[in-house]
Amino acid sequence: MDAQIENERGEQKETAVRQSTSILSPQLKAMIRIKKKYLKKHHTDHVSNSARLGLNGSNCMISDGQPKRPKKKIKRRVLFPNDTLMFKPKKERNRSKHFLIFFCVIIFLQVYNAILDDDTLKYDLEGLEKTLHREVFGQREALEELMDHLVDYLSTYNHQQPLALSLHGPSGVGKTHLGRLFARHFRSAIGEKLVVQYFSKHHCPLQETAQHCASKLTKRIAEVVNLAEEEEQIPFFILDEVELMQPPLLDALKSYLKPDQKNEFLNVVYVFLSSLGQKEIRAHVLQNGSIAGAHKSLQHALSGIHPLWTDPAVKVVPLSLLEREHVILCFLEEMTLEGFYPDITQVETLADELTYHTATEKQYAKTGCKQVVAKVNLL
Repeated sequence: MDAQIENERGEQKETAVRQSTSILSPQLKAMIRIKKKYLKKHHTDHVSNSARLGLNGSNCMISDGQPKRPKKKIKRRVLFPNDTLMFKPKKERNRSKHFLIFFCVIIFLQVYNAILDDDTLKYDLEGLEKTLHREVFGQREALEELMDHLVDYLSTYNHQQPLALSLHGPSGVGKTHLGRLFARHFRSAIGEKLVVQYFSKHHCPLQETAQHCASKLTKRIAEVVNLAEEEEQIPFFILDEVELMQPPLLDALKSYLKPDQKNEFLNVVYVFLSSLGQKEIRAHVLQNGSIAGAHKSLQHALSGIHPLWTDPAVKVVPLSLLEREHVILCFLEEMTLEGFYPDITQVETLADELTYHTATEKQYAKTGCKQVVAKVNLL
């Protein structure tokens, strides 16, 4: 009886377990399948990794024979995407510094040019150039050389030495006329007190000694230079008939051209007008048909007359002989000034009365325009 009861209880438990198993079997079966699949895959990966490590050699094993996972090498190169260049980016330079330097240079040049323009405008050198080309005939090369020297010197106020322009040419080529034009222009620009015209015959007559004349000239130069220093201007001394000056006067002029003197005596322009060297100028023009290249022979001749013309501050400028067409222009201008109607036929007749040198198919007036005024006065 008891055995039968126990069998029935066992059958009831199996039935209960079978019923509970049948109720949860779909869920449990799914979980079991997933777990087995995961464990199988993990086991396969582990076996393949072990086989790979076994093929790599002893570097993957430690002393106890257990496999060791290899260390990854640290790559020091910077990796970039495939569509970019594989190199380290360069450090960009700061271009603002170079731009700032360039900008400062431009500003400096503009300020410097403005200062130069102010100085040239103060002396109205453009107006002087136009006047000279309009009223002086046949001296184009000499006028260009003169203007180059004046522009270079008058563009600044502080200088290392004075400027001495020494104009040389035969009689009648316009030396005195040039001196008058210089004096008139610079008197209107900087004032009459700072422009001095000196004529040897007038300011140093024969009855006076050369030493006395030199003393008066040096005193006058010192007075004008000191006045110009107070007004911060550059004075002009225009000395005509230099060929008549005695050696003491030339020595006095040379002493003012030295660079080792007071600053106020370094900011001065001297203009010497002379017929010295006219023989060399005439020979050069008749041989070459132009004044170009006459400086060498003229400088050599002047250096033998006085050391004044060997000073580096002296710029020698030769004036050319005047051709017949230039003499005709002199007649036309003089007749216009005197109120005559400029008849070209009459002008050519007057020009034919002069004497000429003939060379290189050109006619050069022997006396230039010196006789023009006298002939026009006879009309």
